[in-house]
Amino acid sequence: MYAVKLRSKFAIVIGTIVFAVCILGFPAMSHGKGNKASKQICITFDELPAAMSFSEVDRSAITYLILETLKRHDVKAAGFVVGDQIEESFDILGDWLNNGHILGNMTYSNQDLHELGIEQFIADIAAGDKALETMLEGFGQKKRYFRYPFLHYGIDAEQKKHVKLFLDDHEYVVAHATIVIEDYLYNLSLEKMGKFPDSTDYDHLLNEYVNHVLDEVERMESVSRQVVKRPCRHILRLKANRLNAVFLDEMLTQLEEMGYQFITLDKALADKFFEAPEAYFGSRGIGYIEMIQLSDPDHLPAE
Repeated sequence: MYAVKLRSKFAIVIGTIVFAVCILGFPAMSHGKGNKASKQICITFDELPAAMSFSEVDRSAITYLILETLKRHDVKAAGFVVGDQIEESFDILGDWLNNGHILGNMTYSNQDLHELGIEQFIADIAAGDKALETMLEGFGQKKRYFRYPFLHYGIDAEQKKHVKLFLDDHEYVVAHATIVIEDYLYNLSLEKMGKFPDSTDYDHLLNEYVNHVLDEVERMESVSRQVVKRPCRHILRLKANRLNAVFLDEMLTQLEEMGYQFITLDKALADKFFEAPEAYFGSRGIGYIEMIQLSDPDHLPAE
């Protein structure tokens, strides 16, 4: 585990920070740029405009803080949209596109392929496409991207084949991930603290969560060396929630200090290892490197 002790976050400043404190609680603060980057990573967010939660979700505040943080770190990210949440969030999603980020389809209802029939899941993709298409066309985004909800690509070969054929026929670029952050419990812990959390509890959660992310980055670097036999271009999957809104600044700062350069989704997916075949049929949503590692050899093409 990274022995990163992050400094206290309670020096509140003007502008973005004041806004975020009033709406989301105590935000992380920028430390500036680290050393020259030699490793590459793309930052992506699932469940736009904002991930659902047990407590009230302020989509505008979450979006504002994420976008301001991405701007400070010169990051061009990708966000994946749940179609049935679009109608009341055109301005929020427009902010993502106006800031130079890209948007992709995450189905209309964000349901699990493993729990739906093939035809029902494909219909959900199509409905998500219809809900998002007018906005993407209006903003001039040329490519169409798709991310599987929960990173569930199919529980068997038939599911995977039929969905992939649909995506290929509709010229979708599948947005894989390599580093998958399971942030549900961390976000729940933050929500339990309320809008104005105790400083000690807040700092403890900040340290615990950011170190968790850094540990996963380091772990996947190791897995990449085992499976791909070299470092690869990574794609980090986060959720668009309050946790990542207020801790993103510290997370990106630490990645910079580890030597990472932030790259676009297209540049990350241009890494040739994403073209490697995989035959993973497990129930867990995992990153693409681990999907290759855990593939069923009986379903892989002969070498």
